[in-house]
Amino acid sequence: MNYINKGKRDILIFPKFENVLEIEKIREKYDELYGILPPHITLAFPFKNDISNDDLKEQLLAILKNIKPFKVKCKGISLRKDERINSYYIFLNIIEGKDKIYEIHDRIYKNILKDIDIKKYNYEPHITLGNTDDFNEKIELNEEFETIIDSIIVEKIGKDESSIIEFKIKL
Repeated sequence: MNYINKGKRDILIFPKFENVLEIEKIREKYDELYGILPPHITLAFPFKNDISNDDLKEQLLAILKNIKPFKVKCKGISLRKDERINSYYIFLNIIEGKDKIYEIHDRIYKNILKDIDIKKYNYEPHITLGNTDDFNEKIELNEEFETIIDSIIVEKIGKDESSIIEFKIKL
């Protein structure tokens, strides 16, 4: 595993699905972070800056103050080519709640992480299930996954890509 993100922070949602074991079965086969990092929706990609956790928390509270808990529903798988590693990411598609996720993502980058060019990420809300070299890989996941998102997590990425929770913000 290439530990390029160790020591960085990111901002995530850890959805709590009742049927999460179906997601984990796929992640166990395709995701090198299986067992290290729970299924998640990335709001801000791994970053390194000098802002303290206290300041970051204060700024996040300010931009999230009008965001209430919201429903997320996921269904279906799509593959997205990553030219850097010549592989395909396996995404669990978000079919409801995407607008709120975009809104939070945009607020973070417009108000807090202003010095990062978000255009290079081509952001699409999803849950990564892993990656494959084969675009025609048959991956079966027909279930729907639904939950209420009521918190945002800021984590520090450990030396083995593990998740070290810095703090949680309740919506």
